[in-house]
Amino acid sequence: MATPVFDQIADVYDETRRGLDEATLKGIKDMLTKHGCNSLLEIGVGTGRIALPLIKSGYEVTGVDISRRMMEKARAKGMRSLFLAEGSNAPFRERSFDATFMAHVFHLLDNPLSVMIEAARVSRLGVFALVRKRTETRPWSLFYSGDDSIDKMSGYDGDTRKFFEERRDRYRKIFEKYGKNPSQIFPNWRKEQEILDTHPPDDLKIVSDTVVMENVEDRIARFEKGSYSSVFRMPVEMRKEIVEEMRSYSSALRSTLNKEARMRPRHEVYQVAMWNSNRLLTA
Repeated sequence: MATPVFDQIADVYDETRRGLDEATLKGIKDMLTKHGCNSLLEIGVGTGRIALPLIKSGYEVTGVDISRRMMEKARAKGMRSLFLAEGSNAPFRERSFDATFMAHVFHLLDNPLSVMIEAARVSRLGVFALVRKRTETRPWSLFYSGDDSIDKMSGYDGDTRKFFEERRDRYRKIFEKYGKNPSQIFPNWRKEQEILDTHPPDDLKIVSDTVVMENVEDRIARFEKGSYSSVFRMPVEMRKEIVEEMRSYSSALRSTLNKEARMRPRHEVYQVAMWNSNRLLTA
C-alpha cells in the first residue's frame, strides 16, 4: 500500500479542523439508535475525531484507514481497535458489525459505490455517512474548481463578481504554468451529492445547521501549515506561488471590498444518510 498523503498532514490535522459539535454528535447517535446500531466499523477513521466521542457514548467502534500516521494519533488518544486497510477491501467477515459509518470520505474515493457495497457486506443493518449539504457557490471554490460559474454566486454585486473573476483568472494561470488541472489537485466534493442523487438513501436527516465565519488569512495559515491533502499534490514552487497569490488577494480584499465581502458567513448544513445493507447488496 502506497504511503497516503494523509500521513503527511497527520501532525496538524486536528488543530486545523473544527471539533465535532454537540448537535452533529447527537444527530449521529439519534440515527444509529433509531436503526438499532451499537457495533460500528468506521471507514476513514483518521485521528478518531468521530469514533472517540461515539466510544465515550457507549458504542463499540472499530476503525480502518489507509493512513498509519493518522491512526497513530487516534491510538494516542485511547482508541484501540484499529486496522490498516482499504475501505474497498475490509478485513472482516460478512455482517461483522451492526453498521458501517463514514464521515467526509466520499469526496476522496475514486469509486464511492464500491466502498459502500463493501461496507454493506460487513454490516448487518446498514451503511451510514455524514455528508455536507452544499447549497451555494462560495468565492473560495471559484478560485480552485474552475467549474462553477460566478453567476451562481448570490448576494454579490457586479463589481464584486468582477473582482472574484479577475482573481480566479490569476489562479488559473498558475495552474497552467505548472501543467496542472484543479481536478487533479482538489477533491471533488460533488461526489457526496452525486451519491445521494444516484443512490437515494433509505433515511436522511439534517443533524446540524450552523454559520461559520472565515477569512482568507485563516485559509492562508492552514495552507502554509500543510493541513490540506491537496497541498502535497502540488510542486513546491507552485505552492509558494499560490501562497503569494493568496496574500495578494487578502491585501486586495482589505483595500477594495467592504467588510461583508471580505468575511462573509459560511452556511454549513450536515446530514446523516443511511442505506440498508441488503438493498445495497442486491442493487
